[in-house]
Amino acid sequence: MWLFANMKFWYRLVSLLLMAVVSVGILISLSFNIHRSQLERQHSLMPRSRDRRADFKVHVKRLLRRGQLEITLGGWVMPDEASSHYISVIDQLIEGHQWLWENLGVRPENSWSIDPFGHSSTMPYLWKRSGMTNMASLIKEKALEFNWRQMWDMTGSTDIFCHVMPYMLYNIKYTCGPNTFSCLHFDFRAIHGETSESLATEVTDGNVESSAEMLYRQYRAKANYFRYNTILVPIGDDFRYDREVEWDQQYNNYQKLIQFMNSKPEWNIHVQWGTLKHYFQNVEDERNKRKFLDKNDDPPVLSGDFFPYSDKDMAYWTGYFSTRPFDKYLSRELQSILQAADILNTLYYAVSKRKNGKSEVHFSTQASLLQQARRALGLFLHHDAITGTSKSFVVEDYEQNLFRALENVRDVMKFLIQSLLSDGQVESPVVFQPETARKHYQGLPQKQLISVAESGTTVAFFNSLAHPRQQVVHLLVDTHHVVVMSSTAEVISIEISPEWSKGQESVIIENIFELSFIADISPFAITSYTLYRRTPPPLSVHLKSIEVINSPRGKVHSSVHFPASSLRVKKTDPIKIDNQVIQLTFDPNTGSLFEVKDMVTGREHQLNISFQVYQSRGSGAYLFSPKEAATPLFSNIPTMTISRGSLTTTVVVDFGQQVVHTVTLYHKPSQLAAAIFIENLVNIDQLKDKEVVMRLDTDIDNHDLSYFTDQNAFQFIRRRTNKDLPIEANYYPITSGVVLEDPTSRLTLLTAQPHGVACLAIGQVELMLDRQLVMDDKRGLGEGVTDIKPTISRFVIMMEQITLSESSTTSSSYHTSLSLASLGVSDMLQQPLLSFFTNVNTTIFSRTVSLLSSPVPCDLSIISFRSLTTGSLDYNGTSLMLHRRGYDCSFPSNNHLCSLAEYPLTFGTLLTKFNLSNIYETSLTLTSNKRPVSPTDKISIAPMEIATFHFHF
Repeated sequence: MWLFANMKFWYRLVSLLLMAVVSVGILISLSFNIHRSQLERQHSLMPRSRDRRADFKVHVKRLLRRGQLEITLGGWVMPDEASSHYISVIDQLIEGHQWLWENLGVRPENSWSIDPFGHSSTMPYLWKRSGMTNMASLIKEKALEFNWRQMWDMTGSTDIFCHVMPYMLYNIKYTCGPNTFSCLHFDFRAIHGETSESLATEVTDGNVESSAEMLYRQYRAKANYFRYNTILVPIGDDFRYDREVEWDQQYNNYQKLIQFMNSKPEWNIHVQWGTLKHYFQNVEDERNKRKFLDKNDDPPVLSGDFFPYSDKDMAYWTGYFSTRPFDKYLSRELQSILQAADILNTLYYAVSKRKNGKSEVHFSTQASLLQQARRALGLFLHHDAITGTSKSFVVEDYEQNLFRALENVRDVMKFLIQSLLSDGQVESPVVFQPETARKHYQGLPQKQLISVAESGTTVAFFNSLAHPRQQVVHLLVDTHHVVVMSSTAEVISIEISPEWSKGQESVIIENIFELSFIADISPFAITSYTLYRRTPPPLSVHLKSIEVINSPRGKVHSSVHFPASSLRVKKTDPIKIDNQVIQLTFDPNTGSLFEVKDMVTGREHQLNISFQVYQSRGSGAYLFSPKEAATPLFSNIPTMTISRGSLTTTVVVDFGQQVVHTVTLYHKPSQLAAAIFIENLVNIDQLKDKEVVMRLDTDIDNHDLSYFTDQNAFQFIRRRTNKDLPIEANYYPITSGVVLEDPTSRLTLLTAQPHGVACLAIGQVELMLDRQLVMDDKRGLGEGVTDIKPTISRFVIMMEQITLSESSTTSSSYHTSLSLASLGVSDMLQQPLLSFFTNVNTTIFSRTVSLLSSPVPCDLSIISFRSLTTGSLDYNGTSLMLHRRGYDCSFPSNNHLCSLAEYPLTFGTLLTKFNLSNIYETSLTLTSNKRPVSPTDKISIAPMEIATFHFHF
């Protein structure tokens, strides 16, 4: 996947492999004495006609039914486990499992995840809840057979039995035993014209004894690592079995060796062909026998994860956490809009069916576009894609796929919002446009200029959260003479900011303005606001005051007089901004935020934000290998622009070409006032062999250098820096946030995209923003990382005071949870409001559509609400997935729009407006039913657990 573009990879390798499986039919068939000639050989690359496809499927089903072929894991891909978000992982898992169940009648029972570069503890939970009971991994760990348990699980309900391969890789060189030289004698692939390090020769009557004894000794040595008497010896590698001849070469030679070993009773060994299922079944049988003799004879229990990964020579695979951040951000953008479109498409189906009994008119069209987008995102979760460890032309192919998916989903959203707002009266032509869009697959998202009409311009916002939402929205408009009215004809107070020229320092663009106001939106609701070009009432509009510091220009040029507009060549006094909740202090000479003050308690915290750079010593796409400690990236005095308003106060620090750093405080609404919003625009195109980080130095006293990082945005795990190891060994992946705390204070840094993170000193946390590397790190890619693009990264900092004694630090817990306040802000960061606009003059769109009967509690999240489809894109029921998230009670829980009340939550109260039938609680991927559910049954979910339901409208 990392060496070939998607379709080329499929036709060149996968199709050959699939046809070889069917035509040769050996995989493990001979353990069942089924002769290969019973299966008809196919000579075409892939079945083309309908009859041939049906014949191909019959053969595959036969292999599966006989146990000759096993499909493991069964997701759309084998996903990366460091940078992938758990919602997207579930989505691609559903996509794969639904396809397997519909087409082959298969539910995967075992996970095969041996190629990701480290393992997250979130994945075994998802595998277990999907119906898998065992997993195989490639982990460097002393306990090679164990039950993997979630850290928050007190009963063992999340246990999944894990088999670990004991050596460095999963190919034949490393799987037969500890001696790689010996193992190379047992790779029998011999293709004319290919180069290979194999030392194998054909097994004959003359050499079978010596060869079998060599292999036997390796098996015996390998068995010493394991608790049970059965060992697993995979025979394969990447890009293998794409030629029919290899199946014969491997099988015929191994069969001779197996027969000889089995004929030696004094060796006390029995070798047979088998699938992963057969291996785990043998282990399970022995476990049960041991349990019968000794009830305490259980495999060890492990909790936690396996990061960072190191293969040899103290080389740490921690660079890929931050490689190609442009693409990581792009995938998260697609995830959030796809999640929203799934919700709207489901609601559109339900509303249409309730209204006229017909819901299939547009459903299949929208479902097809969403399916394509879901599969594009699923493909990008592959452990050689989102990791950034593919060749540059393959990366470009991924970017084009993601961009097309993004455009298709936006087209779906435009139609759905228009149809739902107009109550189905106006479905064609589609007149809504996205307020933010990308013009190119390698371009950044850009706000579209909205031309405000005298007759009115409608802007519609969709809240994809199941909680109420109050949020300041920002639109780019062509006039400051604007009035904003809600769908109930209420005049909304607004704030007007200038738009600055990106090419000229301290120059305001004429006739383009940023319009800001507070949007108030119900759960799963579309709310429209109308913009009119007219002089606003005196008290409804506020122009921001502007101050520019460290600029060589003489004054700010603008035809609109923004209050207190001023420009200073230099300022020596600290710059202070506040929103009456917190105050931020900046150093005008460095542009750095260095202090945060709680204006309610008067408590001050050190919080110094700086940008540092590592010089590469041997870094590549996979590895992080710095030459020395990081040094400051900038020595120049940056230009600073401060804009103060009634809704927001913003400081923009322009360091020049490489970094533009923006810090924003919100005055309203109150639940956002304690948060510090940060956006970095980074372009390191001119920084060769450099790796840039954003570093936060605080006065938080984590004296043991412990802190918490999230795992796939699902949970937080404790980390502790080891000063005896190099910098790169102390880097960890984050997907949504990092927590630094002492007994009295906590800093939570939330992120909208994945990064690598480290805590290298007391009170310090740093995130890697981007990296450009000229050299290859010799881990299979064959090139450096030089396709640098301007990249946006978004963060939110929360400084919170611990009010109770049960904090994560004082209890020395191995895991933690966010506060309710941080949880709410994180939701807004992960699932931003989506906005669309139209200049069509009609009042038909001026309304609110709220389809969820009641909000869910604060700690409950609807992570998926989507319509399933058959292979022919017909409606196949609706899935509703609920996640009850843990939260830390050590912090105040006020100013929330949602409730923590334990009121009864039922399908009847949640979706009162619709008639539901055939409600079942199911496995995570909806392939098996657990129990029927009545509309009046209370939905009860334990903390941290995910519950999945299936029903029909």
